[in-house]
Amino acid sequence: MVGQWILILSALAGVSVLFLAHWPNPRSRWFVGAFLLVSVGSVWGWQRHLQLRLTSRTSVTTPLEGRREEFAGAAACRACHPDQYASWHRSYHRTMTQVASPESIRGKFDDVDLEFEGDKYHLERQGEEFWVEMVDPDWRIHQEKGIAATNATLARAAVAPRVRRRVSLVTGSHYMQAYWLDNQHGNQQLSLPFTYLFEGERWVPRPAVFVRDPAAKGWAQVWNLGCVDCHATAGQPGKLPGPTDFDTRAAEFGIACEACHGPAAEHVRLNADPRRRYQLHSAAKGDPSIVNPGRLDPKRSADVCGRCHSAHAPFDDEKWMAQGTQFRPGGELEKAFVVNRHMKSVEKRKALFWSDDMIRVSGREYNGLIKSPCYQKGDLTCLSCHSLHQSSPVYQVATNMESNAACLPCHQKLAANVPAHTHHAAGSTGSLCYNCHMPYTTYGLMKGLRSHQISSPSLKTTLQTGRPDACNLCHLDKTLAWTGQKLTEWYGAPAEELTPENQTVAASILWATKGDAGQRALLAWHMGWEPARAISGSGWFAPYLAVLLEDPYPPVRFMAARSLKLEPGFAKLDYDFVAPSARLHQASEAALATWWTEAKPADNPCLLLRSEDRLDRAALNNLLRARNNRIVELNE
Repeated sequence: MVGQWILILSALAGVSVLFLAHWPNPRSRWFVGAFLLVSVGSVWGWQRHLQLRLTSRTSVTTPLEGRREEFAGAAACRACHPDQYASWHRSYHRTMTQVASPESIRGKFDDVDLEFEGDKYHLERQGEEFWVEMVDPDWRIHQEKGIAATNATLARAAVAPRVRRRVSLVTGSHYMQAYWLDNQHGNQQLSLPFTYLFEGERWVPRPAVFVRDPAAKGWAQVWNLGCVDCHATAGQPGKLPGPTDFDTRAAEFGIACEACHGPAAEHVRLNADPRRRYQLHSAAKGDPSIVNPGRLDPKRSADVCGRCHSAHAPFDDEKWMAQGTQFRPGGELEKAFVVNRHMKSVEKRKALFWSDDMIRVSGREYNGLIKSPCYQKGDLTCLSCHSLHQSSPVYQVATNMESNAACLPCHQKLAANVPAHTHHAAGSTGSLCYNCHMPYTTYGLMKGLRSHQISSPSLKTTLQTGRPDACNLCHLDKTLAWTGQKLTEWYGAPAEELTPENQTVAASILWATKGDAGQRALLAWHMGWEPARAISGSGWFAPYLAVLLEDPYPPVRFMAARSLKLEPGFAKLDYDFVAPSARLHQASEAALATWWTEAKPADNPCLLLRSEDRLDRAALNNLLRARNNRIVELNE
């Protein structure tokens, strides 16, 4: 194309010279020459404009960062707020989404070959860029939908056409990373169907890190439709009229200052005047041109976090697809979103909630908070326990809040003698408020996470919902009958009618063998949770974790292997949780054989352990045959 323009410009220049040489009037020759020179220059300038425009188009196939209308960007905050900028910068909020670069990418891209459902992928790095050679995703989508390819060349192709796609964005920086590829539909970002796990430093198929239907095929995620809502600041999907095209933009990638404090362009402009800054500082008052969540009332403060940490849906899908959310910090969240509060609001298999409407998947802590009595009847808010700027970067738990400090100021009657309430020794894990009232009954990121709906242990609730109770998640070696007895003895809870199994077999074993995928996931993780291991005597976990090594759901297998490696004799366990089913079975049998050979358990009927032949295998097999095989999808 450049060569064609050179020929055109050369021809115009030649014609101009010949034309001027034969111009009859010497005086006007200079005016005509100047006109022709400007014309040639204009043609060259237009060509250059087109060339730059084409170049910019190819470079902005990544969603655009920066919205001009009311946002200033985090960099504008640094000069006046250096400490807050630094604490934000080291947080995982900042790295929710990053532009792909050698600094942001942790996955191995040095000539790596991967395979997913028969398709081969080649990953490579070229200078500062990362590339994937793969089957054309548009061709694959056509094939999967049974639609003939619209491109005649593709339709005639004997084999799947291959393309090269640039890695443009990265999400995740704590446990794993997902990668997004330019897809030539505006700035649509399509997911690479692999995740890089930091634990083990390896690639795995992306579906393997989620609790989803293990029989489901295919994987397609679009960053512009999902991640942009909560993994970017003020994201706008920018859906175009075409079926797949986008013009997506965000004020900033990741969760930046303005996600919590609101648009700051006006704030920056006003505070360019140092007199204003000094006056506000000396008056010790808030600045009305910006939002400080710590100065909001508890409900509006929680709404700031609920913007992302909730199960929600837009009121108007079409408007959201074009403009994104209109919520701004300081506003009322439920005037901008529909907050899903009930199990009925989603498909049953997509188990966002337990059957009593308690949220059960990560990232929706707001849904738990707003159902808590301490929020509904008191002043509890997210900032009661969390802080972005005075905390560790992992869970943003504020200084000294990994204790009872968040609870006792309101529950002062208990503060004088905590053990009298907990019936556990002072300073023990059983006397930490959140271990009983915020147990790990939420699942996400291939681990158990604390419920943020503050509640009390209830045997009735456990029987009705199947949600493991706090008592049996610490005392993994105890039955529900034991728990019921303690709750009655200590707190006057009414007795519940229990099945023979619930009276004689440890609850943890029943959930790990007969439970659904969500219950099995939580128990696989809890068998590696140090407080539970210390309390329950961990030497008996191995046979049950060995069984979970061939669970249908990959995350259950992953967590079972992680916990099993903590058991005596299994530190060097050689196991691949995404291996073919035959190898998974071999690994499970080998782990059982190892335990069978080395273990010397004492008789313990509730753990199915017998000193003579070590394990009641027949009873275990009966439990496994009764497993709840309903399809569960814990959509994080």
